[in-house]
Amino acid sequence: MHVLSYLPSGLLSLFFAWYLLPLAYANSYFVISQPSKGNIWANGAVNPISWTKGLLDGVNSLDIELARLSQDGLIFVARDVPATSSTGALNLLLQDVPAGDDYYLLFLNSTHGVMYASSQRFSIADAGNSSATSATPAAGAATVTVSGAPNPTAVFATTFPPSANGVSAPGWRAFEGARPQLLALSAVMVVCALGGAWTVL
Repeated sequence: MHVLSYLPSGLLSLFFAWYLLPLAYANSYFVISQPSKGNIWANGAVNPISWTKGLLDGVNSLDIELARLSQDGLIFVARDVPATSSTGALNLLLQDVPAGDDYYLLFLNSTHGVMYASSQRFSIADAGNSSATSATPAAGAATVTVSGAPNPTAVFATTFPPSANGVSAPGWRAFEGARPQLLALSAVMVVCALGGAWTVL
C-alpha cells in the first residue's frame, strides 16, 4: 500500500492547491521607480515618471493620478497610458501645482477601480526652487502638462488612444493575459478530481 493512501484525499487536494497557487500570481509585479522617495519635483520643469511591471500581467494600459495626503481630491494626469512592455516612462510638466511634501503617484485602472501601484512619497516645489531634483526627462516618452490644484470635477489632462485593457477580443486571445491564472485553476481542478478518484478506489 502506498504511503500517500494513509492521508485523507481532502488534505492532499489542499496541499496541491496550495503548492500550485503561486502560479496564479507569478506575474503580479509593478514598481514605480521614478519618482523615488525624497525626490523634489519643480513647477515649470519636466519631471520623469518610470516604472517596471510584469510582462505577462495583462495590463495593457493604465491611468495615472497625482494624490496629496493633506488635501482632498486628485490631479488626473493621464488616462490609457500604454503599458504593454515591461518598462515604461512618461514625462510630466508641472505648472502652478501647489507646493508640498506629501505627494504620491497612483497607477490604476480608474474604470474598474483596480490599483496597480503607488509611488514613494515625494515633494513638489515652486518654480525656481534650488532644492528641486534635476532629473533628465525620459527620452522618447510623451510629455503631459498638469496645472492647478486638485480638482475632483476635472478630467484627465491627457487621454491616450484606447487600448485593449479590459476589453478582450472573442476567442482564445481574450484569455492571453490570464493564462497563468487559468493554468493554476485547471491544475487545482485536476488535482481535486484525482484526489476524489483516489478516494473512491
